Amino acid sequence: MADNLNAQGILDRQASINVENLSRTAILKELSRQTKIRFIYSQHPDLLENVSMVMNNRTMKEVLDQLFRGKNITYSLFDDRIVIEPHPKVQQKSIRGIVKSIDGKPLSGVSIGIRGKKTMTSSNQAGEFSIMGAPQDVLYFKYLGYLEKEMVYSGQDYIQVTLSSLVKELDVVVINTGYQNIDRKKFTGAAVKINAEDVQRPGVPDVSRMLEGQAAGVSVQNVSGTFGAAPKIRVRGSTSITGDNKPLWVVDGVILEDVINISNEQLSSGDPNTLLGSSVAGLNADDIESFQILKDVAATSLYGARAMNGVVLITTKRGKAGARAALSYSGNYSSYMKPGYQQFDIVNSYDQMSIFAEMERKGWLDYTDLANNPNGGVYTKLAQSLRFNEDGTAVVENSVSGRKAFLERYVYANTDWFDILFKNSLMQEHSLSLSSGTEKSQQYFSTSYLRDNGWSLGDKADRYTANVRSDFSISPKFSVGLITTASIRDQLTPGSLGRQSNPVTGEVSRDFDINPFSYALNTTRTLTPYDQQNSLEYFTMNYAPFNIINELQNNTIELRMLDLKVQGEAKYRLPKDINYSFVGSYRYVNTENEHKIREQSNMPMAYRAGTIYAGGPENATIADRNKFLYTDPADPDSRPVSVLPYGGFYTTNGDNLKSFYFRNSLDWTQSFNFRHTLRLFLSQELRFLDRVGKTFTGYGYQFDRGGTAYVDPNAIKREVEGSSTYYQMATFHDRYLAFAGNAAYSFLGKYQLNGTVRYDGSNQMGQSTTARWLPTWNISGSWNLDEEAFLKDSKAFNTLTLRATYGLNASMGNARNSSLIIRSASTKRPYLSEVEPVLNIENNPNKDLTWEKQYEFNMGVDAAMFNRRLEWTVDVYRRQGFDLIGLIRTSGIGGEAFKLANYADMQSQGIELMVKSQVFKRDNWGWKMQLTNAYNTGEITRLLNEPLIFHLIGNTGGAKVGYPVRGLFSIPFSHLDPNTGVPYFINEQGVKSTNVYLQSYETGYLNYEGNIDPTFTGGFYNMFNYKNLSLSALVTYSAGNKIRQNAIFQNQYTDLQAMSRDFLDRFVLPNDYQVPSIVEMRNASRLEGSAYQSYNYSTERVADGGFVRLKQVSLNYEIPHKLINRWGLNKLSLSVVGNNLYLIYADKKLNGQDPEFYGSGGVALPIPRQFTLSIKTSL
Repeated sequence: MADNLNAQGILDRQASINVENLSRTAILKELSRQTKIRFIYSQHPDLLENVSMVMNNRTMKEVLDQLFRGKNITYSLFDDRIVIEPHPKVQQKSIRGIVKSIDGKPLSGVSIGIRGKKTMTSSNQAGEFSIMGAPQDVLYFKYLGYLEKEMVYSGQDYIQVTLSSLVKELDVVVINTGYQNIDRKKFTGAAVKINAEDVQRPGVPDVSRMLEGQAAGVSVQNVSGTFGAAPKIRVRGSTSITGDNKPLWVVDGVILEDVINISNEQLSSGDPNTLLGSSVAGLNADDIESFQILKDVAATSLYGARAMNGVVLITTKRGKAGARAALSYSGNYSSYMKPGYQQFDIVNSYDQMSIFAEMERKGWLDYTDLANNPNGGVYTKLAQSLRFNEDGTAVVENSVSGRKAFLERYVYANTDWFDILFKNSLMQEHSLSLSSGTEKSQQYFSTSYLRDNGWSLGDKADRYTANVRSDFSISPKFSVGLITTASIRDQLTPGSLGRQSNPVTGEVSRDFDINPFSYALNTTRTLTPYDQQNSLEYFTMNYAPFNIINELQNNTIELRMLDLKVQGEAKYRLPKDINYSFVGSYRYVNTENEHKIREQSNMPMAYRAGTIYAGGPENATIADRNKFLYTDPADPDSRPVSVLPYGGFYTTNGDNLKSFYFRNSLDWTQSFNFRHTLRLFLSQELRFLDRVGKTFTGYGYQFDRGGTAYVDPNAIKREVEGSSTYYQMATFHDRYLAFAGNAAYSFLGKYQLNGTVRYDGSNQMGQSTTARWLPTWNISGSWNLDEEAFLKDSKAFNTLTLRATYGLNASMGNARNSSLIIRSASTKRPYLSEVEPVLNIENNPNKDLTWEKQYEFNMGVDAAMFNRRLEWTVDVYRRQGFDLIGLIRTSGIGGEAFKLANYADMQSQGIELMVKSQVFKRDNWGWKMQLTNAYNTGEITRLLNEPLIFHLIGNTGGAKVGYPVRGLFSIPFSHLDPNTGVPYFINEQGVKSTNVYLQSYETGYLNYEGNIDPTFTGGFYNMFNYKNLSLSALVTYSAGNKIRQNAIFQNQYTDLQAMSRDFLDRFVLPNDYQVPSIVEMRNASRLEGSAYQSYNYSTERVADGGFVRLKQVSLNYEIPHKLINRWGLNKLSLSVVGNNLYLIYADKKLNGQDPEFYGSGGVALPIPRQFTLSIKTSL
């Protein structure tokens, strides 16, 4: 009895082991030193094998069981010694059993093997298996989506194995920085990992939108919902005044370069180039394994001067070792919901006609002038119809009754433009993947096809993707991998030109804009798309006939895009436990954008309006007014002529990208004295990137005549005289070299210290060494308090980590070239014979232009509590940005009026909170939730370039010292004139006036409204499950920002415009103080300035930008295994998903205006409400 107690006492002695890559023999020596126990053993290959172990304050039995787990070694007690010897050989037998999930469902296709042996099998459809083995063999069980499990076979006749789903707990997460994989317990930065399966949004093809509401500090604003256009994503707010402010996208360790450079602010413009704004539009969501968002300087340190705006790292799926071949399919079938006028503040046709009647009384709708107006609706059509037919009869009788009869049809038209221009169309997405793997090789193949029939009449898209990934273990020391991805996109959108801003009136306009959403919002409901004979009915725009349906058929942009990437990886284990890795990639992107403006559309007809080519006799009045006609400067007395007598326009834009990326790295980890762990990492990378942009405008292209071109020489002549070209090519060469080093130290797994230095160089910076090359650095540390004795036995905390970091990072800002740039042009002379070539200096050499830089301090706490039912993370940070880049006005010496310079500083700070909870979990039902919140503020502390009033009052805001990067300012409104209803303001001179000089630098008197970007963002996610049924909902919200209301007031209106219900409360009688009046025509010329346009930018036209939105609701059902097994399926699930369902809260002043969408026209469309049926299955 005493001997037994003595033996038990020896095995109960406690020891701590924290080692990496140390032999079992050395570990036994350390155990002997700690416990004073003698070990007796002879040399054995398994004892010489290096292992890694982390066990704190464990019994000797626990340590030895773990040390010899799966090995042919046993131990026994002999007095006060432990004898270690090989296992005696035993007879093998058939091991039978069943594998189930934690909820009792049989799992088929589970890979089952024995450690150290080549014996393998897999479970059948009932989850059962059989494999030859012996007692003390270690069985392992691998299954995609579940934690791998090991168990020691002890001779049972039948075993039951339960696998758990992949755990997403703080202490088991591995942080992938794109350079290193780091245990979360040893990670010192601020980062969040999101499993793609948890955030998939069926029906939303752009994977960047999957991040919305899912990570604290990551703001996703849907400024455009058009396919290919990116949302406005910011990680911890703005870091630059003029730069992109976009996070760096990294896919499988390689930076994903933008095809063209589009800043976050340009994303809301609606210009055609925004169709290429999303870096990840070509990725298939089903190929993504996880997102890793790196937020602070410690997490992004190895990206150096590329990562000031954060990093979003995407890891794609790969084959699993030991997994049987699996074929998976997912299909999404989505239907868009049409918008409707019930959502928007627009008057019906009856009220609109009453407003037009007032305009007629006030002289704006004068029939003698309307017939020759550039833009007009029903009254203009009436004026054009007050004429006689060839037989002498009146088209419309010019009498009160005749005019009334003509207008009567339009009074009650109440046209629903949304119903006409939008469709409840179908979008379908199909994805097929095949994965398999052995211990030596793993493969993953996938392909997908997306067909979007378009929300509006003018858009549709097709996308094809393919992905091949193979990983090979050539030997225990050497492995290689190959990734090939490709995507093809064919897209159709309504034709669009770039928008223009008028710095005098503040108006933002776009010629020939046919955006369906913009048209439905801004076009009066008195117009009708079809006449009484059911033919297209035309009204007037740009002096030419216009029908929106005809435009969407004859003015289109066709985008074709090919994106191909080949990536190779290699890893080799050198002597002394040094691991070498290589990553190399080549990417080729070719885009072709064809803008086809056919002869029957409004734009070519506008270029002929007033001339004999318009289909009638010359109209001298229109010809003299038409800005699209050409007058020869050599003959000032000549009549305006058309440069496009026949045909239309054929414009092409091509953007090509070629990039090479190479990275070499060395990684070494070693443990010392069982307490200290040191990791050293060195890296060198090279990037070689070329962009080529080409444009060409073809005049007189006759689409309906086999593509024959009729080019009028005056078209080219006008281009030359205007110092313009009808073709252009621009090249951009980016060369980038970087070196990095990292050292990480851990003591007993409790205390971590980390430091990184990186040295970056780019040819985009100035040629001086101090400008072109930049060292960035950081130092960080963490303390795992849960490993301390005072928390070791805590029932509340499972993990508790405190971390902090401080360092310097940087970005290139909007620096694109610091070299001398000279472009050829032609002189602007009145006579063609005097025009001669000239070289213009676009940019002088800028040898001192350097990186935008930022010091950042971050402190955070990570915790898991109550058996991991509650997890939370808090981060606070402060940033000091300096040397920020922007244009400053110069004296013009050297031929450059504006110059890029490091001219500004700013500071920002914020706090982030993430809470995850398994509220309850029972056998058949459960509830889990996640809450993310973030608050960020910033202020410009130095700015050498003073803004104009015009720059600060627009809907995108502007930069001013003492305010945020995008502050919204307003002209102080004073009052409405009590007799006329004309608005008055406090102008730049401090006096009450209708005239505000928007190009003034006197901005101190403007009223600051708030930040354009939200300062508070968050998301609230809940998931409820009962047996095989689950219901989830995502609510997103933001606050702390202001929005400029839509510009609806003008000095002069036309009978084309839709008007807000505000106009029903317009000033009509003296002392009627509602909203500004419709000014009388005879008084309009007496107004000083653009009073009504200024009212759009006054303190009266600002709303709160905060909102709460029900973003997604999903109902999912997993078909029981007992039903699908008979069909040969491993999994089958059905989901019904609603996206962008309901705007729960927004400021009532917005009157239906979406707080995220700017309504800028062009190719921009808001995010639609949609419903999706999703099917997922696997064999």
